Amino acid sequence: MLRKLSLIAVLLLGPVSGFSQTSPLALDFRPPDLEPRDVCTARSTRNGVDDRTSEGTDRALTDTDRIRYIRSDIRNYMNEDADGFFDFVDALIVRQSEIDATFTPVNAIFARIDLMLRADRVDQLSSEGLLESLRAQMSSLTNSEQIELARFYAEGIGVEQDTAFAQELILEAAYGGNALALLEIARMAQTGTLVQGWDAPLDLTITMGFGGLLGALDGGVCGRAERIAHEYIKGEMIEANPALALAWYRFAADMGGARAAWRVVEFHLNADSDIKDNLELRRYLTQAVRLGVAVDGAARASLVNSGAVTQEALETILGFNHSQDRNRTSESISELLQLTVNVDGMEPDEDGLLLDYLLEVVEMPEAPGRVFDRLAAETLVRKGRWAGEAVAMTLLEEAVARGDANAQLRLAGMLVRYRDDPAAIARAENLLMEAVARHARADAMHNLDSLYRCQVNDAPRLHQANPWAEAYHATHQATVQISPTDLLALSLDRSPEAIAHIQSLALEGRTQMVASQAQRVQSGRQTADGALRYWAQALNRSDRALEAFAEMEFDLASSPAERDLAIELFRRVYLNNGVTTALDLAIALVEYDARNPAVADEIEGLLTMAGNRGEGAAIRLLSRVQAGVRTEAEVYAQFADKIEARGDFLALMFAMPHITADRTDDYIDRAVSLMSCGTKDADELGDAYALHADAQMSFHWRRIGLHFEGGHVLSKLRLTNRQVEMFDDGKAADPVARASRALAEGEAGALMHLVRLTSDPDLSTYDPVAAGPYFLDAIAAAEPESLTQLSVVYRSATPEVRQIIDAGTDFDLLLEQAARNGDVDAAYALGLNLRDTARNAAQLGQSLDWLETAASRGHRNAMFETGYALGLGLGSLPAPQDAVRWLDQAASAGHPQAAELARTLRIAGGF
Repeated sequence: MLRKLSLIAVLLLGPVSGFSQTSPLALDFRPPDLEPRDVCTARSTRNGVDDRTSEGTDRALTDTDRIRYIRSDIRNYMNEDADGFFDFVDALIVRQSEIDATFTPVNAIFARIDLMLRADRVDQLSSEGLLESLRAQMSSLTNSEQIELARFYAEGIGVEQDTAFAQELILEAAYGGNALALLEIARMAQTGTLVQGWDAPLDLTITMGFGGLLGALDGGVCGRAERIAHEYIKGEMIEANPALALAWYRFAADMGGARAAWRVVEFHLNADSDIKDNLELRRYLTQAVRLGVAVDGAARASLVNSGAVTQEALETILGFNHSQDRNRTSESISELLQLTVNVDGMEPDEDGLLLDYLLEVVEMPEAPGRVFDRLAAETLVRKGRWAGEAVAMTLLEEAVARGDANAQLRLAGMLVRYRDDPAAIARAENLLMEAVARHARADAMHNLDSLYRCQVNDAPRLHQANPWAEAYHATHQATVQISPTDLLALSLDRSPEAIAHIQSLALEGRTQMVASQAQRVQSGRQTADGALRYWAQALNRSDRALEAFAEMEFDLASSPAERDLAIELFRRVYLNNGVTTALDLAIALVEYDARNPAVADEIEGLLTMAGNRGEGAAIRLLSRVQAGVRTEAEVYAQFADKIEARGDFLALMFAMPHITADRTDDYIDRAVSLMSCGTKDADELGDAYALHADAQMSFHWRRIGLHFEGGHVLSKLRLTNRQVEMFDDGKAADPVARASRALAEGEAGALMHLVRLTSDPDLSTYDPVAAGPYFLDAIAAAEPESLTQLSVVYRSATPEVRQIIDAGTDFDLLLEQAARNGDVDAAYALGLNLRDTARNAAQLGQSLDWLETAASRGHRNAMFETGYALGLGLGSLPAPQDAVRWLDQAASAGHPQAAELARTLRIAGGF
């Protein structure tokens, strides 16, 4: 039917002019109205097994598991270093071909092509003739594979460019109704490339593409519906529309999709009380749990059937909040996070499918050192850092022999436990120095500083430690130490270096800095949606970054309602991360509502779970909160075997009063190998020796503490080392002068940076006389999509700045031109500008027209402003029913104030 539709549509439309769309298209493509059914259930559950952790299961590794791990490894190793891991990834592709019946020889060729491109081996791709071989077997290629091949020929990558052949493939598939071909035509059109012979309008092309993508009502329809939903989230080919994305996720969930059901739950967890529907939330939570809550993108588990978690347990963990802050209007990254569920057991499991898989992979001749390092790390997690030490060190020796830098640092740290042996310390030194010299690892410099300053028996060796400390600081790899409140108060003109440092480390993927940058982005007044999505994805990629972000959200909460939201997010991050976040959630809950008996029980459960993994902070806190019912010795007895096998630094310190003298030195050596070279850990070690009446060694650690960088912490002065160091920097550089130099050198974004520096009255660089000309220059140089950024600055500018701008150009006219060319953001900005400056009813009417234009194309804020204007009669006679209709749509799309205004209008209008 779709094939007929695509051909008939083009014949009926005739020679419609070609389209070229650079901005996302407003498209109202809704899911079909069908009764719920379990179409996808068989594909979304796997016999009650949690594929990611496999805790509590004894099943053997299957080919299905191997294929999943191989796919993940191919992706991850190519992302990290496709050239360095080339031979290994190539071998994994061959291995998948041998065990995966669905992985055809053509699939293998495409996988090798992708590998060569990612490794920048285009010459090898050309010399092996892989693309020509695919062209020679066109009859065996699927439509999707033909489209992929067409892209290479269209762009001339790895093969001689043949645009006519590429477009012929795409056009033939499109006329045949292939969804990917239709979407490829739309994608090409948005980049300015028109496929000759295809004249259908862009909206019809995408609509047919989505219709073909949705396809038949079979087991794969849920995944395809989720892909459409994701397009409405990304906002690249079509305009972002959270309401339609939710509708598609809801459809997929109703068809039996577990992951989609959880996405509906996520939407309501992120929503304010005005639009949060707890009845629907619980309904889809029930659906998600019944089907098997999504564990990750490829693997799902029926957690309830396996006994890992119940619906009641999930509700307890989530802690649904009915009270939200209705005045919250700032952008939030949390609503863009796509968190899943990974429920760990109360006790750690020493076996696992990943461990079994890695034991097989290390037997491959092409296995790099990284595989042995991963197996060592997994062994330490499963067996315990001390119980598994001997096996792990053997694996790390092999990883080091194969040149893996991570293994060098890990092995060096483990050797410190044997610091009484000069050979062990010498080996640790050599490993760290090689990591610096051969692999340029800055963290190895930091480890060398710690080794000489704290860990060797005759520490501190300041003549060796200080040069490494200076070298490490020169790399600017040290994390910026800053509180959440100070982080948000950093100013472009007063702290440009700190901001640049945070941004640079965040882009490198440093977890704490990713969380810090995400906080700064979501708190900005001029943050673009694309930036919010980018940093939300960065958070999603790292469990540790998510945990750090949740901690900062909790610390930054400034009202009871915001604290409720922060705890709810923290609980969801815990569900996503598993036991690694249990301790931090427990600490937050103690501060949040420890007087509640149910919360107190939850705290004890979380701390016990973390304590069973050897986390000393959890054991110590559990001992503290249970002080009225149990002694510290009784708590130690509960975890003694866990500390012996798994104990971290604080666990070993907790054990010190309760172990015999003959075990003290061994526990101290273990602790020293794990310590951070700072005042806190040095004091802990000094206290440990004091408990055993060893005055000489207690004094030794006090003396080490005198030689830490910066001396004693300046806590009484409420200053940090970073703040004090600013006195050593001399006069701060002029950010306007620096940006001006960057502009003269042609640096991208420098002009826009100057506009923001000089037009923001909150900055000391505010200069309305300079801001006006910079703004006018930015208009003259701006791309069409940049006008919307300028419009945000224009609307927030002071009257002095706007007066200069208005004298030099008609900014509203520029916005109108962009709006008439399809820029929905420009239409919204124009409507607001006209309303702000309106002097008569006609101008208010023009404002309403542009706001309604933007609203009709899915702009959430425009929906709210249109409803606001219609309700108050700004630009037309009051039309409360039409106003409520727009406000309801805005509320469904997530606007925080729309539902409240709609309720007020309903009460006032009596309907």
